[in-house]
This record gives sequence, structure tokens and C-alpha cells, in this order.
Amino acid sequence: MSPPSPTVLNRSEAVKAEFADFELNLASGELSWGGHLVRLQGQPFLVLCVLLDHAREVVTREELQRQLWPDDTLVDFDHGLNKAIAKLRDALDDSKTTAALIQTLPRRGYRFTAEVSWVGPRVASPALEAPTLSPSTVPMRYWVSGSAVLALLLMLALWANRAAIADWVQRRPTVRSVAVLPLTNLSNDPQQDYLADGITEDLTTDLSYAKSLRVIPLISTKTFKGSLLPVPQIAEKLNVDALIVGTVLRTNDTIRINIHLVTAKPERQLWAASYERNIRESAQLQNQIVADAVAQIRTQLTPEEQDRLKLESRVDPEAYDEYLRARFFLSQETQQKDKAIPHLEHAIQLDPNFSAAYAALGEAWGLEGVWGDISNREASARALKYSEQAVSLDPTSSDTCTSLGHSLMQAHRWNDGETALRRAIQIDPNNFRAIEYLSVLLSQKARTDESVALARKAALANPVAVDMQRIYGLVLLRARRYDEAITQLESAIHLDPSHLATYGTLASALVQKGRYHEAEDALRKGEVVDPGMWAWLYIREGNSSAARQLLKENPSLVSPHAAVARYLLGEQEAGLTQLDYLANVQWSTKTYNFRNDPIFDPLRNDPRFTAIVKKTGLLDN
Repeated sequence: MSPPSPTVLNRSEAVKAEFADFELNLASGELSWGGHLVRLQGQPFLVLCVLLDHAREVVTREELQRQLWPDDTLVDFDHGLNKAIAKLRDALDDSKTTAALIQTLPRRGYRFTAEVSWVGPRVASPALEAPTLSPSTVPMRYWVSGSAVLALLLMLALWANRAAIADWVQRRPTVRSVAVLPLTNLSNDPQQDYLADGITEDLTTDLSYAKSLRVIPLISTKTFKGSLLPVPQIAEKLNVDALIVGTVLRTNDTIRINIHLVTAKPERQLWAASYERNIRESAQLQNQIVADAVAQIRTQLTPEEQDRLKLESRVDPEAYDEYLRARFFLSQETQQKDKAIPHLEHAIQLDPNFSAAYAALGEAWGLEGVWGDISNREASARALKYSEQAVSLDPTSSDTCTSLGHSLMQAHRWNDGETALRRAIQIDPNNFRAIEYLSVLLSQKARTDESVALARKAALANPVAVDMQRIYGLVLLRARRYDEAITQLESAIHLDPSHLATYGTLASALVQKGRYHEAEDALRKGEVVDPGMWAWLYIREGNSSAARQLLKENPSLVSPHAAVARYLLGEQEAGLTQLDYLANVQWSTKTYNFRNDPIFDPLRNDPRFTAIVKKTGLLDN
């Protein structure tokens, strides 16, 4: 007579697992085959239990780390898991089976290939038991074995639910706001900085899709690139609950990213993961990291937001790499004709449906109009062309709408620009670049209160972003709130004394208060060499002869400050002619402030000046 078949149980009911020709005793950790015993201890035994739990399924390295190495470093995890898998392979010896029981899926994880049966005595409910036996009628060996089974089941239940128990013992901190600090480039090649910076920016953008999560923009977090400050201190400065920190290493065609999610109060690592992919999969990789981070933060992405991540992951790999290289240059506010623009043009050639690349091209041409040799009128036309294409490809993207809004501003289409920027903010309330642009646009249209409110919101939300702090000071200046502007700009300089543009804005505010010597000092510290601005300052402080001398030494100088200086020196026609040329031919961005900048106040009662402003469209609110 053949022996009875073992009772097949659920994992939680079992004391043994049978697979292929092996039997694993869950209590002792002994693995037997053909009468031979192999003891599995520590992590190899636990890894095998997880693989058996998910037989025929893929178990990722990240899942194994989450369950078995939650508090170790990434290096310890990699070494420990590889060592545990090696010991398992030795214990299972492929020569004893017809096929490998543990299948490796490169860069993903492992799959246990055999069918698993969980066997052993079922612990019955007391209500269903036969007549109760007194202790004296039950042999001692049954009490001992029963206690062992109960202890084993309790141990297994605790092991399976250790994450929940840990949360119960030490309540998991709630994360409602997060900042992604610039990922560290571990390569010895500085030319790979673009990859770490680009992935940081994309992670920040994609995390912002989760509407319940406040995400600090890169303009603030870049301040802490390479910082050695402790997590609680950085989190306090950024006013967030948690930080995402990590490293990027590219070796030939392989990219490896290590990520940690760390809370500040208390300082605690909630999650750590290591990812390794082919460089061609970098777009999919960063989307996977976002999805995992959102799950660990315990917030949610809507189906539409999940679809957006899937859409982004279908970008041509080479085009995505070109895009990341371009974003690295766009973070430097300089001319872009020989920097970002060639990379972006190549990106859209490789992938004509790459909406983010079109949006970045719009941004790049906008910067070229401000800093390059090309006139802003020509540059803004190109910027608008690419921004409109970006929105046509993806009208639900906050970034494409921001690019369009900025391009429309530069194209003198103020009302359309306002509509696009408001749409960008509606899609992503955390898009502070759109908020900044809208604040500036409303200031240009002399809608002072709205402008100041938006600039203040951006400054308060980004307390360490010197650009945001300077813009707030600039908007206060143009709202004629000079004392507040000076206080704000001095605070911005204290935050970053090397940010030269802030000094010029501070000098303008000091002039309006009659603090001329301090204004001169600010211009020198800001390395302002524009003769027109110095001539205007000299006139304001009553030194007309010095102003005339400067303009005489620079007869071909054409700038808003120089034009106003000439007007104040009595050369009104010359000054107005230059302003008309700058505003309506060259489209100088400084003339976009005709309605709000105090330097034009002496001209406001001149109908000739009003006619010039009217041609720009700035009077059409």
C-alpha cells in the first residue's frame, strides 16, 4: 500500500514545504534530499522562504531588500543577497534536479521555478475539536510537539507581518512634503554630471504629479548639492517632512541608482533601494523609482498620472539622453545657441513626439533672446513655435503650458500668456516656475497686488532659492514698496552673496529712497558695468556732468537706462527714439516693464512715451 498523500495546506498553516525532490522543515531550517540533510541558517533560509512564498513569480531584488534587509546599507544588501543566493544554489545543487530551481532575471530579481506544496498538521479551531482531553490523558510528547507547532506558527506570523509590527512599535512618520536633493554623480567623469542632474529634475517633476504631496522644486534643492549638512537641518531649511537622496553611477552602458527616503522628525530611513539598468532604459528607470517612492510615501497617483509616467517611458532612449544633456545647460542662464539648443534639436529629430524636448527648446530660445546676440523678437518667434508644438503634443503637461506661457510673454501676447500660465498652475500647483512667470507678467501689466501675492507665495515656499527671493524683491520694487524691497533684497544677498543680479535690483531700490552712495556700493559689488545705469544713477543724485561725460564716452550705447538718462538731460527726442526702437523693433525684455518700473516715471506724462507703450500691447489688460 502506498503511503497517504500529504495534506496540501496554505503557507501560513504549514510546517514543511516540498518542492522537486526536496523537503524544507520550516521549524529547524533543515533541507533534506534523498535522506541527506543540509542546514540553512540566517538569510539563506529566509530568502528561500520568500522565494517559496512566491513560487513561479518574479521576486525583485528591491522586494527582497524591503523584507529582509530593511535597515542595512545598500552595499551590505547587495553583498548579503548575492552570498545568500550562492549558498542556496549550493544547497539545491542543480545536478539533483532537471532544471535550475532559482532562475536569475538580470537586473530584476529571481524566480523559483518549481511547484511548492505546503504540508503539515492543521491547527484546528477549539470549537471544532473532538471531546476535550485532560492533560493527564495526553502524552507529553504531543504537548511538546503541539507547543513547537504553535510557536512556529507564531514566529512565521510575526515574520510575515514584521513591517506592520515595526510601524506599530515605532509609528511610521507621515510624509506630506518631500524634496529630492541633487543626486550625486559617483563617476570620476564630470561630464556625467548632466545625468545625475537630469534624473534629479525628472524625479522632482514626476513626483509632483501626486497632488496630495508637496514637492520642493529643483530651484530650491540645488542649493544643497554636495552639502554635508545633516538631514534634519536640510529638511528644516526646506520645510519638508522627508528627503530623497541618492547616487548615480554610469559604467559604460550600465546605469546604477541608489535611493534613500529619509524622514527628518524623527530622523529615520523609511526606504532604500538599488536599481541597475542599461542606459537605454534610463527613462523607464526614473519612472519606476517615482512609482516606488510614491508607494513608500504612501500617497497615490491617479490613473491619469500613472498613464503619464507610462507615456514618458516610451521616449526614444537616445533622445532622452540628449534631453538630459540639454537640461544641464538650461540650468545655467546664459545663451543657449551652442549649448542646449543643438542637443534638443537632435532629440526631436530622434523622437518627433517628445513633448518635453519641444518645451525645453521653447525655453532655450527664450534664454537666447535674453542673453544671446540674436534679437529677442526673432528668438521669441522661434521659442513660440516650439512651445506651441509642445502643447499640441501634450496639452495636459504643466511644463509644456509653462513653456508656452513664457514664450507668449516674450512675443508681446500678454493675455494669452496669462491664460497659459494659469493653466500650468492649475495642472500643477507646485510649479513655482509658472508662478514666478505669472507674477512677473502681472507686474508688467501693472496688476500690482496680484503680482506681489504670487511672488510672496513662491518666496515663502522656497526660502533658500535666491532667484525666488530676488524676484519677490523686484516685484516689491516695481510696486513702489521700496522699504520692503530693500529688506527682501538684502536678505537674498545674505542668502547668496555671489548672486550678482540681486545687487543691481537692490541699487535701483536704494536710488528710489535717495540712498545714492549705498546704491553705488551695490552696483560695484554686483559688478555692474553698464554705463547707462551709472549715468542714470548720477543724474538721480544730481551729478549731471558725470552722466553727460559717460554718455559722451559711449555714443553708440542703446539701453533703457541710457535712453532715460538722455531724456532727463534734455535730449528727449533721442531718448524716446531709442526707447521706441528697443521696445518695438528689438523687443528688449527690459522694455516689457514700461508700466511698472520706476525709472520710467519721469516720462509717464509725455504722450509720446504713452504711444510707444501702447504699441507694445502692455496697455491691453
